[in-house]
Amino acid sequence: MQYHPKLKKAMEQIKVILAEHDIAAHVVLHTPGFCEYLNHITPSYSCAKPEGESQVRFTAKAEDFGGDKRARDKKIADTINMFSHFEERLGHDLLNYMELTDRLTKLTGATNGPSDHTSHNQQNN
Repeated sequence: MQYHPKLKKAMEQIKVILAEHDIAAHVVLHTPGFCEYLNHITPSYSCAKPEGESQVRFTAKAEDFGGDKRARDKKIADTINMFSHFEERLGHDLLNYMELTDRLTKLTGATNGPSDHTSHNQQNN
């Protein structure tokens, strides 16, 4: 099994909440040996559209908004704001997690056990 059923169930509930509230999120769930993540960047205010596992397209041409420059500019600004907040928070957390992992490993001599990392999309294919 490439995923843990508990994580899959929790992620489905999170996806419902994100859709209900029209919000973006970067979610990482963990249980020993398993990790599931979701990079949800497509609320209605975002012009970002994922393509595959590692590409993003932006709907940001004037014709995409029926010539409404104000609506276009607002959606672009909101998308940049979303990525900027993610970047700041995730970068800060990443540095802290790297330090914590290093310190605990050095203190205890323990190592990371076997684990599996697959995205929610990979698990559903």
